[in-house]
Amino acid sequence: MTSLSSVLPLLVVALPLAGSALIAWFARIRENLRCPAANLVALGTLLLAVRQFCLVQSGDILSYTLPWSLGFGLRWRVDFISAVFAVAVSLVWLLATFFAEEYMRGEKHQTRFFVSSIFTLGSTLGVFLAGDLFTLFLFFEMMTFAAYLLVIHEESREAVQAGSVYLYLSVIGGLFLLGAIFFLHHHLGHTEFLPSLDRIINKGVNPWWLFLVLILGFGVKAGMLPLHIWLPKAHPVAPAPASALLSALMIKTGAYGFLRFLFVIFTAPSAAGVFPIQEQFGYVFIWIGAVTMLGGALMALIHAPMKRILAYSSISQMGYILFSLGTGVMLGRRGAFGFAGAWMHMINHAFFKSFLFLLAGAVYLQTRELNLDKLGGLKKQMPLTFAFFLIAAASITGVPGFNGYVSKVLIHEGILEAYHFKGWPALLWLERIFVFTGGLTAAYISKIWLKTFLARPKRKWAQVQDLSREFTIVFMIYTAVVLALGLYAHKGVKQLVLPAARLFPFLKSDLTHLESVPFWSPEELKGPLISYLIAGGALAFSALLEPKISIPRWWSVEILFYRPLYNLARAFFRVLGSLEAKAENWRLPRWSPRFRIDWQKHFRFWRKIRLIRPRFKWKRRRGGAGFVRLRADLGSWRLFFRKSKTSVGLKAAEVWREAGKKTDLIFDTIIIAIIFILALVLFLAR
Repeated sequence: MTSLSSVLPLLVVALPLAGSALIAWFARIRENLRCPAANLVALGTLLLAVRQFCLVQSGDILSYTLPWSLGFGLRWRVDFISAVFAVAVSLVWLLATFFAEEYMRGEKHQTRFFVSSIFTLGSTLGVFLAGDLFTLFLFFEMMTFAAYLLVIHEESREAVQAGSVYLYLSVIGGLFLLGAIFFLHHHLGHTEFLPSLDRIINKGVNPWWLFLVLILGFGVKAGMLPLHIWLPKAHPVAPAPASALLSALMIKTGAYGFLRFLFVIFTAPSAAGVFPIQEQFGYVFIWIGAVTMLGGALMALIHAPMKRILAYSSISQMGYILFSLGTGVMLGRRGAFGFAGAWMHMINHAFFKSFLFLLAGAVYLQTRELNLDKLGGLKKQMPLTFAFFLIAAASITGVPGFNGYVSKVLIHEGILEAYHFKGWPALLWLERIFVFTGGLTAAYISKIWLKTFLARPKRKWAQVQDLSREFTIVFMIYTAVVLALGLYAHKGVKQLVLPAARLFPFLKSDLTHLESVPFWSPEELKGPLISYLIAGGALAFSALLEPKISIPRWWSVEILFYRPLYNLARAFFRVLGSLEAKAENWRLPRWSPRFRIDWQKHFRFWRKIRLIRPRFKWKRRRGGAGFVRLRADLGSWRLFFRKSKTSVGLKAAEVWREAGKKTDLIFDTIIIAIIFILALVLFLAR
């Protein structure tokens, strides 16, 4: 393996970044030049990415450094993994851009959409082609702010709120990532992708703190539970082409960051001394993936808006990837199957999930409706769309002959191999969670096409037409890709998986075994059948109980956890600022009321707080030891909520009133709580 200095990685990133400015310039000259310019930039980026892949395919590594006065510089380093990601990202982006030409016709702010979309393409490619952590972080943040414009494109109240949640979480995650980068640079003297776990430990640093920081840094983009709340908010409000790009490609940057850390930086040249830590990292990561994939699938099953279901589906599918990554890390040199499953599912998910989102966009373009309870009977008007949707559904559910089947077989083989080597009962339960989640995936995807195309129509669809010629071309390309990756499974493993796996020190015997995975054996072929049997039971159970299930609005993890945390932080800094201003100038002008503290008002507030404090009462049993009884006066709570005039009291009163109302908001808190409790029990049962 040789390293070649080439400017090609810089060109792959620079073309869409500069091309976004050209699109804006062409749009100012003539509006009808905007879409052709965007398509040409996307096509040129794809051709450069393909050329880059051809150079790397032989085993070489392309590198390029752009010196910078800050001392860090920008570095690009392209190996086989980066090159494949660049081709997949560029191809999907080209298809989505071509699709957007017709989809965005008649929409407002088209120039802003295409400019921000192509700029996001360059930023996303910069993440995958980065040669060190500093370059990765720079493009990571550029991608965050560029994608924000795609989320808020509609400029509705829901879009702005979703964009705010997305931006807050992404910026916080980016700050955690930046802290990890500075930490590594301080202790190691560099930010390159090199094995460093032994040096981190020798510096007296607990690697678990760094592991936690990285989970917070990359977990937001990866849609990891419970950092997932921006996904079901952003996708329903963003245009369908943007949703396809955000869900299929941008969240892969989080998984890619985990891959580079877990398989490179959190390793050592001699793994004998650090392998127990790697093993623990991997085991924890398996559970993170299991909770994410199961929780996402359950939440997808109970919702009705199509794009929200697909958003939760992305969370679940990212759980598959994290699950398989953890398996590979836990087994160390024997983890080839875990890596192979995660790597192949990253590629497959990029295609079938963007396929599904664009199909949802095609349905919306004709019906202006995506709520499954208001659709139905579209098979007659849109038979071609229905056929393509069945192909995409077969891909994501793992039907043999489609690309999702290949990666799910590899993930399944990986967890079974982990159980074979370790013999831990919890690993067998994890395998069962994987199989059950596959059934839930088939259930919520089947619910989409059953209610959209085959259910009784809720209105007349006389004006609805089938796919245009341009849309048909896009979906035919998707069909060709998912079928090629599925039908030629062994060739795909040989051409895509083995060159990537050889970059890591896996055992040669396991790599040889990867070439002969029994994809078409009866044992593996019955997996999809089991999934659809579980799906049938889940759909029947859901249909039976759906009319009787009502979900309180305040059961959302956002309302119970994130919103109080945000309000607490906001109140803390506001009080801190007022106290600081009070100390600097005790007598503030009357025109600055927000920096003054009304002590009488606060005194009244705390007097009311006393009404709701828990009451401790000491009681002694006859002939026995004493015990403490804790009693809370709920009547005082209601009195406080009803009579308090403070902002906190009014907010609490609003939450108390809403607690009795039943809505269909995000029902994830109770699901996450149950899953975490079960996961903790099984985790400790190792």
